[in-house]
Order: sequence, then C-alpha cells, then structure tokens
Amino acid sequence: MKAVIMAGGKGTRLRPLTSHTPKPMVPLLNRPCMEYTIDLLKKHGITEIAVTLQFLPDAIRNYFGDGSAYGVSLVYFEETTPLGTAGSVKNCADFLDERFIVISGDTLTDMDLSAAISFHEEKEALATLVLTQVDTPLEFGVVMTDESGRIIRFLEKPTWAEVFSDTVNTGIYVCEPEVLSYIEDNREVDFSKEVFPTFLREGKPMYGYSADGYWSDIGSLAVYRQAQFDMLDGKVDLEIKAQEIAPRIYFENHVRIDSSVRLEGPVFIGENVHLQAGASIGAYSVLGSNTVVATGAQLSRAIIWENTLVGKKTEMTGATICRNVQIAQSVLMGEGAVIGDNCHLAAKSVVKAGVKIWPDKEVGESATVSTSLIYGAKQTKNLFGTNGIKGIGNVEITPEFVTRLAASYAYLLKAGSRIALSACTHPFAQLLKHSIMTSLCSSGIDTIDFGIGNAPLMRYGVRGLQCVGGIHVYMAEPVEEKEIVIQFVDQDGLPVSRDMERKIENAYWQETYVRTLHHLGELHVEHQVQQAYLRALMERIDVASIQRQRFRLLVECEPRFMPTFLAPLFESLGVTVQYGAIQSGVSKQGADLGVRLDKNGEQIAMFSDRGEKLSAEQLIALQLLACSGQHSKIGLPVSAPMELEHLAQLLQLKVVRTKVAPRAMMEVAPEERFHPMFDAVYSLMRTLSYLAKEEKPLSVLLELLPACHMEKKTVFCPWASKGKVMRKMLEENKGKPLELVDGIKVYDSNGWVLILPDTEDSHVKVISQGATAETAATLASSYARRIAEYQ
Repeated sequence: MKAVIMAGGKGTRLRPLTSHTPKPMVPLLNRPCMEYTIDLLKKHGITEIAVTLQFLPDAIRNYFGDGSAYGVSLVYFEETTPLGTAGSVKNCADFLDERFIVISGDTLTDMDLSAAISFHEEKEALATLVLTQVDTPLEFGVVMTDESGRIIRFLEKPTWAEVFSDTVNTGIYVCEPEVLSYIEDNREVDFSKEVFPTFLREGKPMYGYSADGYWSDIGSLAVYRQAQFDMLDGKVDLEIKAQEIAPRIYFENHVRIDSSVRLEGPVFIGENVHLQAGASIGAYSVLGSNTVVATGAQLSRAIIWENTLVGKKTEMTGATICRNVQIAQSVLMGEGAVIGDNCHLAAKSVVKAGVKIWPDKEVGESATVSTSLIYGAKQTKNLFGTNGIKGIGNVEITPEFVTRLAASYAYLLKAGSRIALSACTHPFAQLLKHSIMTSLCSSGIDTIDFGIGNAPLMRYGVRGLQCVGGIHVYMAEPVEEKEIVIQFVDQDGLPVSRDMERKIENAYWQETYVRTLHHLGELHVEHQVQQAYLRALMERIDVASIQRQRFRLLVECEPRFMPTFLAPLFESLGVTVQYGAIQSGVSKQGADLGVRLDKNGEQIAMFSDRGEKLSAEQLIALQLLACSGQHSKIGLPVSAPMELEHLAQLLQLKVVRTKVAPRAMMEVAPEERFHPMFDAVYSLMRTLSYLAKEEKPLSVLLELLPACHMEKKTVFCPWASKGKVMRKMLEENKGKPLELVDGIKVYDSNGWVLILPDTEDSHVKVISQGATAETAATLASSYARRIAEYQ
C-alpha cells in the first residue's frame, strides 16, 4: 500500500512562523511536523510515499531527500499552480497504481491507520474518511454516518447554524485507485467540496471510520503551542527522540548546562543548547538546537526554534520565537508574543502580549512594541457575523480598520471593478465610507458613491448600475451603544456568500493588499438611486387603489433620512402620515396602520388599526398575501410554521425552505429587485396595495390568517460544547423524521422543534411549533433541558 503526504500548504494562519517555513516543516519538539507523519506511516508498514509540494518546496525536499534516512522511499510531485486537495493527489496518479492513503504533513496524530485500512477493506469502500470529534468543528468538514458507517451527510466548514455534529473529517483518506477517475487533470479540485459530494449524490460506497487517538490540525498559533505541550504530557503515542534525564525532562545530545540553572519539567532541550549560569527554564519550554540562554534569563512556556540567543536577564512567558533571533539583555516579552526569523531585539526593549513581529525586523533599545510590526494580530472571532461586520465605533471599527478591510476586499477584485458605497446619516458612518472609498481607489477599484442610503437602496443600486458589489455602513440603533455595521453585497445585490466572507477574512488577516500608482480607481457620485428605486417601486403597486383609500399611517422611524425619502412616495399615493412613536397609539391617532421601520430599511413591525402588534408569523403571512401576483417564488426559513407554507401554496407561490440567514432566503429569487422580507418600504407598499384591493381594515384580515402556536427559547451553551450537543441531539432522535437544512429540525406527533446554534453568541436557539400554545411550550422546554444536560 502507498501513501500521499499533502505538504503544499502555506499555513497563512500560522504566520509569522510560516513566513519563511512551509507549514509541514514547522518544528514540534525540534523536529518538523511532517517527520512525525512519516514515522506514523512507517509504523503501519507504509513506506512508499508520494509528497505533494507547492509552497517553498526545496525546504522539504532538501531536508528529507529520498527518505532513506527515515526508512522510507519518498517521491516528490510539485505543483506550479494550486490544484486543491484532490487535484494534488491526481497529480501523483502515475505513482498511485494501488490502494493508497492520503494524509496531511501538517497534522499531528497517533491514530491507528491499520485499523482504518482494515475497516475500508471490510466495507469494500471506494473511499473511507477517518473521523474524530472536536470541540469547535467550524474549520473542518462535519460528517454524519449511518449505523454501518456509511456517510450520509457531509458539510465542509459549516457556520454554527449548520453544525449538526462534532464529528469531523481529519483529512486522512483511504482510497481505491478508481477515486482518481473522478478528479479532472490539471484543474483545482477539492475532495471536500467536489469529490465527496459527488460520491454522496451518486451513492458511491463512501464510509467514515471513527478513530480513537490523538489528532491535532496545526492550524493556529495556539494549537501549535498546545500540540507540543500535549507531547510533553504524554498525550500523544509517539517517540520523543531525546533522553529523558529526569521525569519529563528531555535532552538531545551535547547539551551544556552551567551552574545554578533551574529546570522545571516538562521541558525539551535540543542539541547543542547552552544554558548559562543562573538561567531559569520553566515548565513547558521547548528550546531548539544551538540556542543559548544567557545568565539570569527566565523562560516559562517558551517555544524557541534553533540558533537563537536569549540575552541576560531577559524574561519571556508564553512566547514563540523562530530561528536565528537575537534577543539582547533585559528584554521583556509578554504572553502570546511571536517573533519571526532573523529578528533583532535590542536591550531593555518590551514586546507586549499578543504582539507578532514578522521576520527580519529590528526593535530599538528601550523601545516598547505594543502593536504588531507589519502584520496585525488576528482577533479571536470571525470578522463577519450573521448580518455583516459589527463593532463599537472608533473602538473596534475605526478608519484604520476599514481601510485595511477595503484593501483586503479590493485584492479579490479585478482592477477597474465598480463598487457601490453608501452610509446612513450618522457622521461617523459617512467618515468610514470615505475611508473605504479612498482605500478602494488606491487599490485600482472604481467607486460609486450613493450618498446617504440604506440596505435595500444599496441592493437595488448595485443591480441597476451593474456593479460587481457594494458596501453599506450604518450606525445601529440604539445609537448610544455606538455599534457600527458594515454590510457587503455581491453583483446581484445579495449579501455576499460565506465563501466570499472567508476570502475577505483571509485576505485581511494575511494583509494581502494591492496598491498601485499605475491605475488608480475613479470616484463617481450617483444621487439618482433613490428616485430610480421609488419609480420602480411605484410600478409594483396598485397606485389608483391606494389613492382611493386615502390611508392614514402612524410611522415610527429614524428622523433624518426616512421621512425625506418617503415624503414624495406618500404624497403621490395620497397617504397621510403622522411621524411619531407607536406607543402614542395607532387607534388614538385614527390611523389605519402603525408601522415601525428599522434604521437600515430592512425590517418592519406592523400594528393594526386596533393597535395590535402583528406577531412574526402574522407579519410573514401578510407579506405572502401582499406578494401574491407579484412574486412566483419565495424563500421561507426552516423556522417558519407549516401553515405559512400551505398559505403560500394556496396563493400559487412556490416555496423553498431555506436557512434562516438573509442571503439564503433572498437567493431563492436572485433576479428580484425587491425582497419583501428584507425591504421594509417595499413590504409596506405591497401591504397598502393589498389592503386597498381587499377594502378591509387590517384587524379584520388578521382574523382570517391561520393560527400558529410557536415558542422560542435561548439556552446558554459554551462554544466548545455546541458540536457535542448537536451530535447527541442527532443520536437521541435517530429514527424520527429530521431536517438538516439549518440546525436540526425534529418532527413528532405533537409538532416540531428546531435546534439552532447561535452564530455569534454562546447560545443555542430552540424554536418549536405545536397544535396548541401549551404543546409548543412543552416541546421547547423539553429540548432546552436536554441541551443543558448534554453539556
């Protein structure tokens, strides 16, 4: 049997460790990560190995050579252009003339490969994926199998709302040679995104083997450090190639220790290390070959690569130092600091906690480095949430931040692309818009400034002016919380896909920018979008019927933009409007309808002529009624009650059940310029048109709407427990009718329950529907208790 080691990764999330070093060559206890992979394959009798190369290929080829020094035979296959995980394996096709195993060169594992191969043979599988369980499955492929181990569902890099288990794909595959016939030559093809979904659709025998043992994807700086701590603690079944001179104190050859050196295990000391008198090496420190730690230096949980000098009386806790670094005396280094190759830190300098310094930098004497040099530190959460990027104005969302963000976005676009920009009336939102504009133009991107606007106007304008995308900035309500929201839309005016969000995030963290003087972007100003939107809106409503009704409305909205924007519309329709708080009373004002419009123009709340607030379900039902005849297809989230689906069918509206995310609902009909559930003004106008046609007050129509009994709960759940909770929920409900469109939807004789992990907070949402309000409440409470127990 043969193997393929995937060793082409750049390891961008590990920078600056991987700035000059390919990810498989990052050292774990003074040996390249890939060396442990070779040892594991050899342990299971696999010695004929292909190695796929792309980033800094010579570093790997020169170190391992033909593999004879490691008791194996290595054959290298280099990619000149990225081929993806499957494309890389196909590139080795001439070598792979028998069953083979695919494994990553940048993960650390002691899994029983022989057991996985035996399972594969027993099942007569075309491909077998080795599986494990993790606390946070977002960066992996989540997998579901049936009782026999056959894979029945696979989702690559899900959001929390999509997580249905904590069982994930490790990237270790046992494959028959026929797998190669499903991979096109010389094209970028990914196993998880293309090959495995094809196997699922075509019913090919694809199995998942749940393996015991240690597995760690060395994908972040924190995981890189933790893997070595785990090795020192004996949590990984592998050989530490050093002498254990005392319990969990490991020395390689020719270590020199002067008098009064303090060692606290577990520690690993590499070859030719010199510890000078009075040095203190604390627990979980790893020192690479030829390192010198001078007199009086104090290290704790420090990971240091080879050929580094640590000066006298220097102190570092929880720092990671790459190779060939010169650290002078009395330097102070904070928790989580990372220093790249070939850096020089002068005497008495201070590197604050979390700061990363890229290779070849110098820090002056007594200087304090409080922000990363060249590249910024990555935050602990994703940039994008459910509805864009959110943060406190001038604290988290600053002009500097949006300048970098816009440059990252520009990197993904072709030069000369047109991007639309708009912002709400708040001065800081307008200021951020201009920072974005400047950054885009300096990156060769043309910008079209819509001026003041909201999300529906942005979506409409992007389509109308054939832009490749748009960015809208607004200050959310209440303004006192100072939360800024940045929304990105694509060429169809839809919120950008999760795939595009990831690309923007990756470009941002890697600070991958394009700046040019040869082609600066042009700035255009376009103030006719509002008028074009209103003209198109008037074509979609029964103007004459509304004019005859002479409606009176009570409208609550932000006071500066909305009334001005709506004034010509209401005037042409003969609608009398009183602007004010809904609490003043719809019926007291003699209004036919009360309306609360959110600041960004997307969400609407409605109140009947009697002052009754419509429930979320009543509002959607009304929107369906109002849209009949204008829309042929509509997206309903899985959280919506069945009665709404039945209503839509009666109205001859085709319904597609979707995730609860706005994009998922909107992309059911991407050609639409108006999306009623995310365009408050359009929704209001269609409602007025419907009320005028029916010639009945809203309170009467509400009595005709189907009754729905819903219950919603929010259950606290730590991030690390969400995957486990979802897996246990699936296991408990095996045999029941399930939907996995978004979260887990469980049907039983009393109704249904949707279990939906929150994408932004440490919560799980529970939404239920029952035949009665009591049934719905009982269902929700029952599942909420189980979620708490599963933790």
